[in-house]
Order: sequence, then structure tokens, then C-alpha cells
Amino acid sequence: MLVGVDVDELQHALGGVVLEAAYLERVLRAAFSALVGSKYAAVVDGRLTAAALIEDCERITRYHTAITRPAKEEIGTALKACHEANRNRNRVIHDTWATRPGSVMVTLRGSQRSHDITVTVQTLGEVRQLAVQLADAAHELGTAMTTALGPDWARLENQLRQELGHDIGAGPGR
Repeated sequence: MLVGVDVDELQHALGGVVLEAAYLERVLRAAFSALVGSKYAAVVDGRLTAAALIEDCERITRYHTAITRPAKEEIGTALKACHEANRNRNRVIHDTWATRPGSVMVTLRGSQRSHDITVTVQTLGEVRQLAVQLADAAHELGTAMTTALGPDWARLENQLRQELGHDIGAGPGR
């Protein structure tokens, strides 16, 4: 039971985080396909987590021969922002929640290697700010990709879906 926290406000704040995290993931998938340079990258990117997409985009960018060094640096900076925002999102979404008086929440983070628990206090405002951080990271990556590959970079990821007439699932089959 949530005592001292308005449940509607908490749901709204967490909903903003989930919505912006989904948008960030969509931008990461488009960036992955554009960096790979193939519409068939969409077959692979649907199976990757946001963290894996970030890491793969970093590696591909490092070796991409058609991207200038300054553009690579801009993408790298944007991907670092994505990594940080995604890490913060994971802490908010996946850690165990408890509430304290005074409209604050605490997350209880454990570890498989230890029985110690790290306690982090967050206000609803801080949770809302995470949604802004996720949106900003997605925007920064989009801007960096436009600088590196031009304004049409995001179209490639959706091309195969349009040709097939349906989304590409992560599971076996279609």
C-alpha cells in the first residue's frame, strides 16, 4: 500500500518514464538500422534490449567509414546520454519500490553478489525529470544521426515493415 504518495501522481510520473523510454528505444532501433545501412537490420534490432542497442551503435559508429570524426563524436556523446538515461530508467522501473511519508519514494536495490541493499530516495519530481532525461537523450541521438547521415536516416528502419505490411516480431515465425 502506498502511504503518503498520491497513487495517481505516481502512475502519471511512471507512465511518463515508460512512454519516453519506449520512444528512446524506437530512436535507438532506427539508429541501429541506419548505422548498419540495411533494412534487414530491423530483423535483428527487434530482439535487442536498449542497452544492447546502445552498445552496438557505439561499436558500429566507431568503425563506420562514411561518418566523419566530429559526427562520430557527436553520436558517441548522444549514446552516452542514452546509456545514462536508460540506466536511470532501469533503476526506477525495476528496483523494488517503497514509500515514505512526505511524498517521497525509496527504491531498494539488491545485488546477486551481496545481501546488502542500497536505498535511494526519489521524489515524484525526480521521477518526472527522468522522463525529460529520456526524451532529451532520444532527441540528442536523432540530431546526431541527422548530422552524420542526413535527414532521411530514420526511414531505413521502417522500410522492411512497410514492404511486408506488418511489424517484425522478436519471436520465431513472422
